[in-house]
Amino acid sequence: MAKLEIEEVLIEPLEDVLLQVARGIAKSQLELDKNSLATQILIDNNEDLSKAGITATWYHFSEVNAELKMNLSLQEIMEKEEEKVRSVKMEILSAPINASYKNAFDYDVSGASMIKAKIVSVPPPVEVKGR
Repeated sequence: MAKLEIEEVLIEPLEDVLLQVARGIAKSQLELDKNSLATQILIDNNEDLSKAGITATWYHFSEVNAELKMNLSLQEIMEKEEEKVRSVKMEILSAPINASYKNAFDYDVSGASMIKAKIVSVPPPVEVKGR
């Protein structure tokens, strides 16, 4: 297994954090699918196994629950055009509650926000053909 270097990132927009969690789950599911497919190919290429009617086992994340303890804060983003404020948007920033964050900001963990996300598998969308 390759050695990974992990860069600690403290503050990110909340949507980026949730997107990375979802991408991690999707990548894990893809790897499970690749493993099952490789196993099936191995079985199909072995005369004894294929004659015995053996098939690969397929695994599926039907539901994943994630609980994230984070510090949440609002940031105002002003878009200016020729020195005039064109629009103001609010963005939710999040920071994971870990030892580095706790020590750097003398953060009281009891004030952390809990974000619960439930990701479930759904059937693929019905194919829509436009003309």
